[in-house]
Amino acid sequence: MNAPHSRNDITVYEPHDLEIDGQLISHNVWVDGHRTSVRLEAVMWQALHEIAEREGFSIHQVITIVSRRQHQNASLTATIRAFLVAYYRAVSKGVSTMLLRDLSDLPADLKF
Repeated sequence: MNAPHSRNDITVYEPHDLEIDGQLISHNVWVDGHRTSVRLEAVMWQALHEIAEREGFSIHQVITIVSRRQHQNASLTATIRAFLVAYYRAVSKGVSTMLLRDLSDLPADLKF
């Protein structure tokens, strides 16, 4: 097990590569200037931080961008999970890594 550490003012537990136990971890984040709590698995937090670093945003900015795409019947956590899958699918297909700059450029089969 790796020790927790801090990135972008959020302490994130980073699991061992094969350690995916599904435990939900809550963090307070700022979305459009409002504080809210988000509960995600450790591996999901790790993926969000990797994307934020790769795209040059803070974790709060990434979640704000994702929240603006949230369907009225979906939770923020569900929208974040869908985004993570879409992001890594796009990267695996060679789509530009600067996806957060303009999400409208995603091919239809990769939209979340």
